[in-house]
Formats: sequence, structure tokens, C-alpha cells
Amino acid sequence: MIVVAAVIRKKGKILLAERRREDSESFVSGWEFPGGKVESGETLEQALLREIYEELGIQIRILRQLDSVDIPEKPGFELTAFAAELVPGCLKLKAHRQICWVKPEHLPEFDLLPADREMLKKLLKKSSFYQPWS
Repeated sequence: MIVVAAVIRKKGKILLAERRREDSESFVSGWEFPGGKVESGETLEQALLREIYEELGIQIRILRQLDSVDIPEKPGFELTAFAAELVPGCLKLKAHRQICWVKPEHLPEFDLLPADREMLKKLLKKSSFYQPWS
């Protein structure tokens, strides 16, 4: 099973979303890069566009694939992250308690979900993570 996530950058900050406890299959709450599961017949990009719209009510522009990690608590699951930017519009929280725009160097201070924490470790090692997406 593949799960996709958008690492959305705006004015040098990254969007984190805090998952609502009742919306989580495993009843785990925490911060994440927004996204979700790829459904049958979808490309990774199609799934990400759909998930972001379902969760945040907004369109994004996917720029490139960043990296992939295994999801520690779910054997056989993989998280693939994409660099993205918002298309103008208003965010609407549908699956999250709150969002936060965070400078890359402050991301480790957040209680990220395990897969997002693993992804962040990989991303922080890349100098390109600190550069503008476009």
C-alpha cells in the first residue's frame, strides 16, 4: 500500500496539519504532511491531488517527487512525498484539527506521526530541502 503526502511550501515555510484523533484509523493523533492512501487505478499524483482537496478543500500544484520511506507501524506500507505549492484559494480543515506553517529547521520540534518523522529525517539531510521549490 502506498500513501502519498504533500510537502507544501509557501514563503519559506512548510505546511503541517494536525490529524484529528477520531479521523485516524489507528486512533493516533499528531502532525503530518497532509495526504492519504492511493486508491486502485490512481497514479500517485492523482491520489495526492484528490486527498489534498478532500482534506483541505484546496488545489495544489505538484512540482516533483521528493522521497519515499517505509511506514514503521504498518509493514508493507510506504509513504511517498512530493514537493508542492498551493493554487490560490482558501484552506478548509476537513480532516485536521489545525494547520501550522513552519520553517524547515523547526519541523523536528513537532510531534510528527512516525512515517512523517522518518520522511523528515531524510528530507532534512538534503540541501535542496532548504531551497525554494521552483
